Amino acid sequence: MHKTTPLFKILMIVALFLFDATQTNAATLFENFDSPSVASTNNSAKDITYPSGVWNVCAITKPTTATENDRINGLYSMRMRALTGQNFMFMKFDKAGAGVLSFNYGSYSNHFGGEFTIQQSTDAGVNWTNVGTPVTVPKWNGTFLTYSLPVNYNGNIRFKLVMTLRTPNNANEQVNIDDFQITDFGTEQVAMPVSSSPTGIYETPQSVTLNSATTGATIYYTTDGTTPTTASSVYSTPLSISTTTKIRTIAVASGKENSREQVVLISFPETIATLAEFYTKMATTGTNLTYFKYIGEAIVTASYTATYKAMFFQDNTAGILLSDIYRYTTLTNNIGDKVTGIIVQVNKVNDSPQLYPYNDFTVISTGNSIIPPVVTLADVPNRTNQLVQINDLFFDEANGTKTFGPNTPYVIHDATMATTTTTFRTPSGMPNPDYNGTVIPAKRNIICLIAKNNPSVTTHYIFARNAAELDVQLSGIIQPKTNNISTSGNTIFFETDAPETVKVFSISGQTIKSFVSIVGKNSVELTKGVYIIRISDKTTKVFL
Repeated sequence: MHKTTPLFKILMIVALFLFDATQTNAATLFENFDSPSVASTNNSAKDITYPSGVWNVCAITKPTTATENDRINGLYSMRMRALTGQNFMFMKFDKAGAGVLSFNYGSYSNHFGGEFTIQQSTDAGVNWTNVGTPVTVPKWNGTFLTYSLPVNYNGNIRFKLVMTLRTPNNANEQVNIDDFQITDFGTEQVAMPVSSSPTGIYETPQSVTLNSATTGATIYYTTDGTTPTTASSVYSTPLSISTTTKIRTIAVASGKENSREQVVLISFPETIATLAEFYTKMATTGTNLTYFKYIGEAIVTASYTATYKAMFFQDNTAGILLSDIYRYTTLTNNIGDKVTGIIVQVNKVNDSPQLYPYNDFTVISTGNSIIPPVVTLADVPNRTNQLVQINDLFFDEANGTKTFGPNTPYVIHDATMATTTTTFRTPSGMPNPDYNGTVIPAKRNIICLIAKNNPSVTTHYIFARNAAELDVQLSGIIQPKTNNISTSGNTIFFETDAPETVKVFSISGQTIKSFVSIVGKNSVELTKGVYIIRISDKTTKVFL
């Protein structure tokens, strides 16, 4: 019989201990990315050693101002973008056993956060497989959301987060990740509380029910902003919420690890009756994260959808620009729509408000018009985002051959200002108007919008919505000898020597009719009002 020596026994015990250590629980992993201090990774993948291990990340973010657009709990967080090479973060180390994976996430700035997927690797990062379901990140509503996924794997494992790359890659889809946690295998964690009213914007009082999927769990909550503990209020009956409230919750059960904290923000927008009030709601810089609901009535004066929607509208107090660069609205709004009911946040760009929408407008009626007041260039600073008429406007660069180009500034002046910092230009991000490529006139009466929304422009600029508004007469009918234009009742009569393209616009610039004339006498019947008729390259203002 073989005799076991004391040394052999000791070695066997050590070997068994080491073998078991690779299969049993390691300490719960928690990483808040607050140390070491790393300013930035320039949106390119980089290895960084944290207390938990080495992570490969694309962007490290830290707050620099009170209105910082990154979502951070503490000093730093991670950011992923839906762009190739910037759409992931992952562990370059293994954790021995995993119970529940959880972390906080929130969309960057006002961006639509896009979508990300969790992947795991059990072979030291050689192969990755998707776990759970893809996570859609909503627009920022004021608080981090918490993701939780039961893993229950007894072995070495690591995780990766990957954002979905859409076509084309979308830089406006960005998400912050913070407070990454993996509990031990075999240690049961109580399921986070779930609210019947999730984080979001509400317009009616909410009866909020809280539940945990863990049988017998007790839910503790606060509504005063403090961290919930077992000394906090115990949830027993639905909470009646009628004002903006942050509900912070945890779930506790005997013999189990406490749940991650779940934060629910029930927000009610502040009502705004006039557009002028938005000018008082701007933050010092950046975006005021409060939500406002416009309950007044305004008329759309310009609406463009190129890469995103941009829209000017005004009421009897002010004009304003809505910029839906993150694509939260779905309906098309046309010039002349009377609108109300939109919920927005207010961004400050060049000392003027720019609205970021949360929902679509309610359209009250269509075909409305605004008669633009006649102003001078000296009045421009007091008419930001409004539709106006400027008479006897000189284009200093006109030479008989130079033409209008896209998003190009042109020097202008009128009798009130021989020199001015206001320029004539087409806004960036908007489709090219139909007068691009035409010869710049020396002097015209024009209908135009006043804007101050381009970050590269520090002063005001003006732009005409279409060619017809670049040639507006003070009154009556122009070019009567050319087309023999006349009116009778509700009908405009004119003559053409050859088939010509004819367009009739409302005074607000909306196209009313478009057709090709016949040789000789033509007519077009309209309702009473003021119209601009364009025959080929000749424009006429007509009163019926």
